[in-house]
Amino acid sequence: MPFRLSWLVLAALAALSSAPSGRIRHVPAEYRTIQEAIDSAEPGDTVLVAPGRYVENIRFAGKGIVVASEYLLTRDPRLIPRTIIDGSHPKHPDSASVVMMVEQEDTMARLTGFTLTGGTGTVWTDARQKALYREGGGVLCELGSPVIEHNIIEGNEAVQVGPGILSAGGGGIRCGYAEPIIRNNVIRNNRGEYGAGIVLYHSAGTVRNNVVSGNTGGAGHGGSGLWVVGGLSYRLQNLIEQNTIVGNVTTLPDSTPTQLGGKGGGLIAFAPILFRNNIVWGNRQGIGGQIEHSKRRPPTLRANLVQDGAEPGASLTRDPKFADTVHYYLSPDSPAVDAGDAASPPDPAAGGRVRAPALGARRADLGAYGGPGSAVLLP
Repeated sequence: MPFRLSWLVLAALAALSSAPSGRIRHVPAEYRTIQEAIDSAEPGDTVLVAPGRYVENIRFAGKGIVVASEYLLTRDPRLIPRTIIDGSHPKHPDSASVVMMVEQEDTMARLTGFTLTGGTGTVWTDARQKALYREGGGVLCELGSPVIEHNIIEGNEAVQVGPGILSAGGGGIRCGYAEPIIRNNVIRNNRGEYGAGIVLYHSAGTVRNNVVSGNTGGAGHGGSGLWVVGGLSYRLQNLIEQNTIVGNVTTLPDSTPTQLGGKGGGLIAFAPILFRNNIVWGNRQGIGGQIEHSKRRPPTLRANLVQDGAEPGASLTRDPKFADTVHYYLSPDSPAVDAGDAASPPDPAAGGRVRAPALGARRADLGAYGGPGSAVLLP
């Protein structure tokens, strides 16, 4: 696509209410790399990336910009696996997150429509612990509220612990002291000593309509699906709803276990959380159940399907009857159809009929494809 958009394409971009106004900076037509375009961008700009494999590790540098594939224009999910940011060749092995959003980016900072792979995390001084950790294989965010949406985040890790590095976690995404919006992503096949899929540490994040699957690790501090620990304030809570958390594996520690090591294949929950309309199924752990949570301040669980059925608020324990093991769509006879919390919005409708991949007519389906924010995540 030439870097001077036709008026038709500009009109299409303007029609997307979530797309900001500002200059559109094209990669690779105008800029050789994504980072070069980010460095040149001003607040409100869009860095629009054509399909291809970009071997680089990028940093938003505190800018309120959109960095997106052409999925932003077309909403064609086939563009997501064709637009790859490969972080496997960092300039320094200790700064090896695929994407860094660590300079107080706000909700104007959006990462949309990529496959992120090959990241091995960044060695980072935790603001609370004052100790070094390796974190954020796919995405590392800190002290901000960015939007991470419509991505495939796979094949990343945060596992390497060397001299002076206390632990490693957040193989897919790690956000600390933050209020991120993480929606409509597939986060799969990542590794971490804790939180192999997603880490929210002392945060108040929104995690909605994601498939979190096949992530492994958790020997350090548990939680191969999601690891949500600490709170910015107990007046603020994390909202985790309409996710499919399936097939994640937490392994037993090799040495003396920590408090959470080997626990919570689906979710570690030691923070204020509203956990609603999720499916937690087929996760494995060395100790305990698929959800491990604080007994003193347990999460609020509403209308979830949890396989082992041990958690309050897990209203269903029956097989969700996935139609496949890639997208994790529901079969029409799934007990998760029309099973959402009555207080939450129903599945989207168009022309009087439910819009696929959602199936529910009266209430939201459980899992990633229920509720008004559902979308096709994979081609």
